[in-house]
Amino acid sequence: MSQSEDVLTQLPKLLQKIGNRQIAGLRAKFDAIPGMSEEKAKETKVFGKTYAWYFREMAGHPAVDYLIAIEKPVLILQGDKDFQVSAKRDFALYQQICRGKANISFKLYPGLNHLFMNSVFGRVKDFKKEYKIAQKVSAKVLEDIAEWILGHHVNVQSSRTIFSQS
Repeated sequence: MSQSEDVLTQLPKLLQKIGNRQIAGLRAKFDAIPGMSEEKAKETKVFGKTYAWYFREMAGHPAVDYLIAIEKPVLILQGDKDFQVSAKRDFALYQQICRGKANISFKLYPGLNHLFMNSVFGRVKDFKKEYKIAQKVSAKVLEDIAEWILGHHVNVQSSRTIFSQS
């Protein structure tokens, strides 16, 4: 929700007021999720087509726990113009959590958005418009991913076991 609040700071006052009410309503929905029965969570929409059950399930499997426990190589990439996942807050937090873990690599790309494409507008309020502009994923990102994979000699068969254990 902090990303939504970032958007609000760039809007006119009237729209900020409306947005603040919407965020308060969304916060109330999120606050109610832990107390919901599984059935209630499966039938309660939080926003769009996303149900409370999804958020309840995700809360039971924090990504942080997986990052701390994992011993296989991990590559975490982010564009610094990503307005859906904050480079300042989230990327920096993951770096802090994973400090000292030699198996985890980080790469931040200047000027790239959430889709690893050039940020056209560079403003949080315009990120949805930006996604409608036909672009390609940055060649640098693709090169870095390929180099990382080749550098780690990933065994495809053993990597599949990570996903089949859930």
